[in-house]
Amino acid sequence: MQNLHPALIHFPIVLLIAGFVLDVLSTVLKKDSLRVSGWWCLLVGGLSLTAAIASGIYAANTAGHNDVSHTIMDRHKQVAYMAAALFGLLLVWRGLKRTMLPETVIQLTMYYAIGVFAVGTMIYGAHLGGRLVYEYGVGVVAVPQAESGGHEHNHGDGSDHHTATPNPGAGTVIEADQTSASPARPPSETHVHSDGSAHTH
Repeated sequence: MQNLHPALIHFPIVLLIAGFVLDVLSTVLKKDSLRVSGWWCLLVGGLSLTAAIASGIYAANTAGHNDVSHTIMDRHKQVAYMAAALFGLLLVWRGLKRTMLPETVIQLTMYYAIGVFAVGTMIYGAHLGGRLVYEYGVGVVAVPQAESGGHEHNHGDGSDHHTATPNPGAGTVIEADQTSASPARPPSETHVHSDGSAHTH
């Protein structure tokens, strides 16, 4: 169920931001159809945000993480609650107005000010969530590395070659991440070209 959170969270992010943008466009272009679309995006986005937060709470309690990522996770959770409260306020406001936008300039300005704050909060929360995954690998399973055999790659200049398989007995290949390598001597790597020639970096 940990994987449900990244699968669900993108729906409220897109719907709630799109709903706010549609509301702004409906005011600028004076098109009622945009206002109706904005309302439905706000409604569906608010409902999906509830499910996304529930899955996020479960993921936070089950995904492995360290102390540093835990601090960011707590901040991510607090920001998500704040965004949910702000969008919830807009949703209630529109519901009481029978899906209509505020009519007076002061109320409309307040509504859009809350909306800007809500969108900014949600984007910041998404940024924190991205850091948890891409910087700290929370909830991510590392791809296993092959223990034998080389890998082929292309430098873009037309020269295809593959990395030779390390041979611990020969001692001619030193991996970049070899812990026993001397700090004073940079790691080397031997490449074998398709024509049989070899060189060492």
